[in-house]
Amino acid sequence: MIGFFEYQYLKFKKSHLRSLVALAKSDGHFDDREKEFLEKVGVKYGLKEKQIAKILSENVKVDPLVPETHEQKVGQLYDVIGMVLADEVIEEKEMEFCQDLFSKYGYKEEMIEKMIDMAQTEGIRDYEDWENFLEESKTYQLS
Repeated sequence: MIGFFEYQYLKFKKSHLRSLVALAKSDGHFDDREKEFLEKVGVKYGLKEKQIAKILSENVKVDPLVPETHEQKVGQLYDVIGMVLADEVIEEKEMEFCQDLFSKYGYKEEMIEKMIDMAQTEGIRDYEDWENFLEESKTYQLS
């Protein structure tokens, strides 16, 4: 039996994965590379294979749960950018999805391009890179 906080955290992880699935399907094409990326994220979050498969098969409109901390928000948004880049094609619908999500999370649209550029070039190589980006990303917060 899982406790209340474990349940809440599981619910939070599933919500994030559902948001990524919605993004992947937003352009009308669900690429195998996108599916692989989503499966990796699910595994990273400790979800079971059956849970991941169920979420991937759902066709549900998602209202994402917005994380409380800056670190969690940026981590999830970085996953979103990874999802956008998974099939190597950035569609207009995906960008619209990102703009909406970044706004809901409290960040300026300029952060989208910064994250895309970063992911396509050097990426996050280690903990120090991540800490530096977390600090820099504060400049993109909406007032």
